Amino acid sequence: MRLLDAPPGVDDSVVTRALNARRVRVFREDDAFVPLGGAAVTIGRFDGVHRGHQALLRATCTATAAQDEGRAIAVTLWPPPEWVLRPSEPRRLLTTLDDRVDLLAASGIDDVIVLRFDRQFSRRSAEDFLHDLMERLDMRTLVTGPSAAIGRDREGTPDVIAGLAPRLGFDHVSVRYEGEPGAISSSRAREALAAGAIDRLQAILDRAHSLFGAVTRGDGRGRDLGFPTANVQTPRWLVLPADGVYAGTALVDGDPTLYRALISVGTRPTFGSRVRLFEVHLLGFDREIYGRGLRTFVHAWLRGQEAFRSAEELVAAMHRDRTAAERIDLGGSDQAMPFLRARG
Repeated sequence: MRLLDAPPGVDDSVVTRALNARRVRVFREDDAFVPLGGAAVTIGRFDGVHRGHQALLRATCTATAAQDEGRAIAVTLWPPPEWVLRPSEPRRLLTTLDDRVDLLAASGIDDVIVLRFDRQFSRRSAEDFLHDLMERLDMRTLVTGPSAAIGRDREGTPDVIAGLAPRLGFDHVSVRYEGEPGAISSSRAREALAAGAIDRLQAILDRAHSLFGAVTRGDGRGRDLGFPTANVQTPRWLVLPADGVYAGTALVDGDPTLYRALISVGTRPTFGSRVRLFEVHLLGFDREIYGRGLRTFVHAWLRGQEAFRSAEELVAAMHRDRTAAERIDLGGSDQAMPFLRARG
């Protein structure tokens, strides 16, 4: 991975550290999980894997350290419960399942388990679910946050879990987040991204947020203006930043370089379009990447979407955007580490 401020060439140390990192076992719904030791477990949706989630993951790893040959396990649910229980009101998300698994795997956790959520699953009592975790995962400790609610009708609150723990035979660790109650949450992060409040979003996530999608062919208008852009198709249920222009970085599948990028979200009002696009211009890059994946990290808001009187005015604004983006400290290449980590 090439550092943003490094001369041309590849910084092999970052890639080597990522690929040589401790392998994390990932189990999808059809995989047969085999316990390798008594486990400390945390469970959640983990959309965005924000600072609160990170506190849970750290506490889970700490609880594991007290056990001989213990394992730290993160359990996440897919599809999101709201999609199953309220399909007419589908909630948009910050992260795909693959991205949240990568972020969980990068946290120090030993195993990531994806449980299929369906209506049958939703009818299980908190006690039955906890008993199942003990049987299937050899769970010795359960780590929860202040808003935990597991089991039928969300009956398994922290107080309920604390009451069940001694009877079922596991330890319960309740983690409280720092700061104002509710300030660190996936919903607050989604709101910040949708509003283009990137500083607020980064404060919640403690990192730059990224989106991944395939590059598809557009109309070539950006290339005609001297700013070739990649038209990125993300899942329709992902939250996109508010319409506007952003400074960021991007990784092209198969290329170890982290490029500076200008990100445009909106409908191209200068040209009368009504189609909302997510477009990325990679600085210092001029190769065809149609059909390849592009991971884009959103670092800073530059300006809102504008309708210019001419293409020339638009190009002048884009030059100003590029100059502004080049002056922003976008961090190093470690931000990409979770998405390079080897998984078993």
